[in-house]
Amino acid sequence: MSWKTVYFHYDDDALAVFANVGLLRRARKDIENGKVVPIDLTNGSFNSDGQQVKLDEQGVQQATCDCTASGCCKHILAAILWLQANISDDISALNKPLQDNHAQIPAEPVPLLHELLALETGSLVKQNSKADCRLAIRLLQAWDNIELRTDDQCTQFKIFLPDYEEPIIYLRGNGFQGMLSSLPERQKKALHLAAMAKLFTQQNQQWLWPDDLVVATETKQTLNNDDKAVIESIQIFIQNMLRQGLSHISQSSAAQLQLLNMSARAEGLPRLGNYLKRLSSQVKLLANKHFTMDEGQVLRLIARISAYLYQLLHANEDQLILLRGRVRQQYEGKNTTLNLMPIDAQWWQTQSGAIGATFSFWDTKEKKVIQTTQARANRLDANFNRTNVWQTLAIWKQTADNLMRNSFELHEPRLSDEGKLAASGESYALNHSNKFIAIADYQQLQTEYGFSEWPNAVEYLSNLQEDNIYEPVLLHIDSYEQLYWNETEQCILWAISDKNHNTAFLRLNWQGNESNKIEELRFITKQKLPIAAIAVQIIYHQQEIQLVPKTLWFKKEKGIELFYLDFEFIPRKKKPSNFINHILEYMAKKQHTSANFIPVPTLTQQLTRPIFSVIETQACTGRQQLSQSQKNELIYVVGTLRELGMEWFAKQVECFANSLDQESEALLKLVYLCEQFEHSQMPLPFDIH
Repeated sequence: MSWKTVYFHYDDDALAVFANVGLLRRARKDIENGKVVPIDLTNGSFNSDGQQVKLDEQGVQQATCDCTASGCCKHILAAILWLQANISDDISALNKPLQDNHAQIPAEPVPLLHELLALETGSLVKQNSKADCRLAIRLLQAWDNIELRTDDQCTQFKIFLPDYEEPIIYLRGNGFQGMLSSLPERQKKALHLAAMAKLFTQQNQQWLWPDDLVVATETKQTLNNDDKAVIESIQIFIQNMLRQGLSHISQSSAAQLQLLNMSARAEGLPRLGNYLKRLSSQVKLLANKHFTMDEGQVLRLIARISAYLYQLLHANEDQLILLRGRVRQQYEGKNTTLNLMPIDAQWWQTQSGAIGATFSFWDTKEKKVIQTTQARANRLDANFNRTNVWQTLAIWKQTADNLMRNSFELHEPRLSDEGKLAASGESYALNHSNKFIAIADYQQLQTEYGFSEWPNAVEYLSNLQEDNIYEPVLLHIDSYEQLYWNETEQCILWAISDKNHNTAFLRLNWQGNESNKIEELRFITKQKLPIAAIAVQIIYHQQEIQLVPKTLWFKKEKGIELFYLDFEFIPRKKKPSNFINHILEYMAKKQHTSANFIPVPTLTQQLTRPIFSVIETQACTGRQQLSQSQKNELIYVVGTLRELGMEWFAKQVECFANSLDQESEALLKLVYLCEQFEHSQMPLPFDIH
């Protein structure tokens, strides 16, 4: 094989792994300006902008240049680009001796997947240390329900990992050791090996690990040096990001956060990985100046992550198990039967692009909510959509449409230690032919789950932690009003009352994907259909709690009928209508002021707003010193806090105001403190008489 062959397989993605896009652009300029001249093509010698370059047959890693830069420099890149640009002149010479023995460069493109699957798995495992192999096994467990996306380009094969945009690249003829990626160096081999093993299983090829590697997954009791190194890297990155200023943030910061997310997951810190994944999504939106994101939201999330890192570093063994999170759900089969009553179904999408459906049930024996989820990491599975999940895809050998009607028995359930149900496996459901929940069963549920009086709901929501908001809340209602269009907030408000005439305000934001739900609710409320209860989703939005209606419990003669707003519509003759007319209709009813809800700023919000104003200015600009006017503003807040008897909080603000330099650590501590202080008086969408 000619030494040149391997260089024909590199594209821009592959070359960017060794350098960066900017260096690649400068190398192209050198080609355009004629700064690259071959010296001896038989052994790969070039003069590149005055430097001596030698391209090795083993690829970029072994190429050398006599300039002072380390690794793959501009001169090496320029020599490779020159070679690729002149391939048409040289390819005939390469093909001539190869035509007789059907050599390395085929006349027609041949898929590269066959070459990968022909690799011997035992040899691949032996090329890695035991520590890397064990890490690869943990990664495979985390990817259990995920299918990796691939792209076979014949000369190179790209494998895309979950939550990471840049691919792992396998080059034709280069083998496992020649695989390229920009993944963290410490976990790179393990991630490459895990990707290969996952690819084999996706193609129904056998992959066997040695017996001494397949051990039961153990939860690490303490942080090791690698864990601490990852945490330190994240802390340094946060400091640099704040020093740079959030208003000057770029897409590269989002990419770096993806790498840190990968490192955290590889070290068995999935909860930290989730935080970083969420931060990466927010940073990407902020860098693109998206209207849904601002510096304040990003700063608050950074403060929560910083507090979480502190907890990790100072936790005892028992606390650390909970703080780490679980790499994956460890499901165990139970030789029992669960009696479940459906209460809610939700379709959701995350900022990172993951989509899915979560189904919630009431365990009538254990008296608790239990959930199961079907999801995909992205939208690449064309068959996984809202309609198919509801009407076609199986859950416990039934469709969701059929299952979510009445109580049923779930046989051979697979439960995680977190209490989640596996949607796949050998579990099967036996339900009743009746599509209605019996009135007696509903009345029993009413005494066990949900709220019939809104003050009790207020108390529950006031003590709810933000990480604990995924269970639906069931509100047993006495009456409801017509929908109200809130022009200022660009949302639909729906007032519902309990038996004591207290009011709760449910909300649907004006978005394209909510229009069908608003249309259905409009029809239901206009027809004044009798409703016994409503399952709502809890959403934290801009320091307030919102309640979003998801499932309506209709009173019928035969019993209670469940109607799922995310998945269903009421059959009727629909007249062609312009939705703007509906909005105008809502606006015409603005005199129904009793249905409106305008949250009044709480005392904690009034106290923290000037503090956040100063802190956010510092975080946006990257300045580490307060101006005199900013100090005066904080000192005024300190005086107010002391008048209210909040001495400890006043001292924290005063300490920050009087510091000569406001370091990022002190800034984030104050942000976190103010946010927790705000949460103690979270505005709730209730009007209690």
